[in-house]
Amino acid sequence: MSERNAMNDETEVRRATEADLEEVVALWSHYIRAHRDNPAYRPAPDALAERKEFFRRHIGGEESAVFVIARKDGGLDGMLTCFVEDNLPYFQPPQYARLQTPYVRPDARKRGNLKRLLSAAFRWARELELTELRMFTGADNVLANEIADELGFRAVEVMRRRPLDWSEPPEDQIDG
Repeated sequence: MSERNAMNDETEVRRATEADLEEVVALWSHYIRAHRDNPAYRPAPDALAERKEFFRRHIGGEESAVFVIARKDGGLDGMLTCFVEDNLPYFQPPQYARLQTPYVRPDARKRGNLKRLLSAAFRWARELELTELRMFTGADNVLANEIADELGFRAVEVMRRRPLDWSEPPEDQIDG
């Protein structure tokens, strides 16, 4: 599966291969650094090794894919991970396509690269006969949320986070 952008013959969107694994992990590291102020993105000490295995599974998976923006020189300018996720048994659809870690290097942005990655994800989801895509974005990432809105993704739930302080009684934390 490959998509060429008529305006940009220097790159192509394609499925990642095992040979891309190290650079995909490097892109993920850039993604995490870009979101370092978001408390949801606090990598554990072994995060790189764990994430490498995550990407290895999805690169070779039957119901998953990692799409990359590949340059002619062999480098990667962006990535998007896609995988089938089971919905809760009492909600529809029974499965959906989860889009995770959409990332385009800053010097490759504003060229339609995210749309190219999403087009590949849409085709992948259609091949699997999935009827819904869900893309997760940080609540603090204003630009990502604006782009998601522009691309037709609608926020349908908000996950809220609250750390617990075990040095204080719960009542004091609740009463604030």
